[in-house]
Formats: sequence, C-alpha cells, structure tokens
Amino acid sequence: MSRAPGPLARLAGRLRTLRELFAYFARRERFFFLPLLAVLLLAALLLALTGGLGYVAPFVYAIF
Repeated sequence: MSRAPGPLARLAGRLRTLRELFAYFARRERFFFLPLLAVLLLAALLLALTGGLGYVAPFVYAIF
C-alpha cells in the first residue's frame, strides 16, 4: 500500500523546480526573465495565502 507524499515532500518538489528554473536562467544568462518570474511567484503566493478570495481577483487581473 503506497501513501501519497506528505506536504513537506510536495513543497520540497516545488522548491526544487524553482531552483532548477533559476539555475537555467543563470546558466543561459537570461536574467531579464527574473523580474517576470518574481511577479508571477508573488501573484501565486498571494492567491495561495488568500485561497483565491474574490476581493483579491481584481488586483490580480490588474497585474495581467
């Protein structure tokens, strides 16, 4: 019987993905993508922390 990975394992996987993405940008010297990535990460964090509440949506729409 296999169990689903715990929340820490899922978080570690997501952080590994972000680390690989930053490493790719650094290796290819594509530093101009980093501000875009930072804005997307902040928007994702905002939505995750608020649970996608309705009063946050207009601000997210204004960004994009």
